[in-house]
Amino acid sequence: MLKPDLKPEDVSTEAATAELFKLVNRTPFNIAPERANMLAERVFGTGTWSVRGLGSEASFWARVDQKAIYVTWAGLASLWCVTYVAYAVMQMGSVASRSPIAKEATGVDLGRQWHELNLEGYVDYAKRLVRKDQSWPVGLAMPNAQAPASSHEAKINNLFFGALSWVLLHEIGHVHHGHDSILPADQMVRQEEQADDFATSWVLDDAGSGLDREFRALMVITALAWLFLFEAAGGQDPTHPPAIQRFRAAAAKLNLGERSPALENASYLLKALFDPAATPPGKRQTPREAFDSMAQRLETLFPAR
Repeated sequence: MLKPDLKPEDVSTEAATAELFKLVNRTPFNIAPERANMLAERVFGTGTWSVRGLGSEASFWARVDQKAIYVTWAGLASLWCVTYVAYAVMQMGSVASRSPIAKEATGVDLGRQWHELNLEGYVDYAKRLVRKDQSWPVGLAMPNAQAPASSHEAKINNLFFGALSWVLLHEIGHVHHGHDSILPADQMVRQEEQADDFATSWVLDDAGSGLDREFRALMVITALAWLFLFEAAGGQDPTHPPAIQRFRAAAAKLNLGERSPALENASYLLKALFDPAATPPGKRQTPREAFDSMAQRLETLFPAR
């Protein structure tokens, strides 16, 4: 909800994400509740940790010496916009794939709905925030942290906080492992890989093999989709692994079945975001096949340099 003295074009990313930020501290604990005590005792320990927000372009980083995780308002806004698109695409894809017409189709066409919902507007804004913080565009829905639990807004928030948890656990991994911020680029890359592994393992290791694992895997993939978009907007950073390498490593830990709902929804999202014009395959694919095919396309679309 806007303050009475604000016009839509005056809404900053800080104002738009302020209520979400109030819930950020609990996010790493909520993603894997069975490990919450372990996170508190073995990782955070007795030291004082903090999550701090500030104004800048979209970014998240850790200060090991301060035991602090920094998030920018633009980072939260950019990730939320990707999550908004992710939820819409997954809903549309699931409905379309189960319609009578879809039984004979080899792919799902979401183009008309993509344009009707102006999803490109959210993607464009998410990319622009990678380069520079800027006010929320008129015409785009904003986060509603107080949305009723059964509403689609609340479901978007659940996916957002899940994706954010992977991002924050990555930064927590840096602090937990005592990583150094001043090292040669190749050693910095190895630290980033270790932090990724910490985050993915924390989310998935004790998730079982049912719907809980499916949902957690989808959260991880949503975070990875944001990393691809971040790279597309800002380029590859020599101190970080290319997005495709980070995707490969996390995907190898998903351990999902041939007809996994998470893999099905992930394939819709990744195709809509990064490969919408590709020709559908000649036959109807299982979720695993569709995800693997999309993963191969990402190798071409985001080559490691």
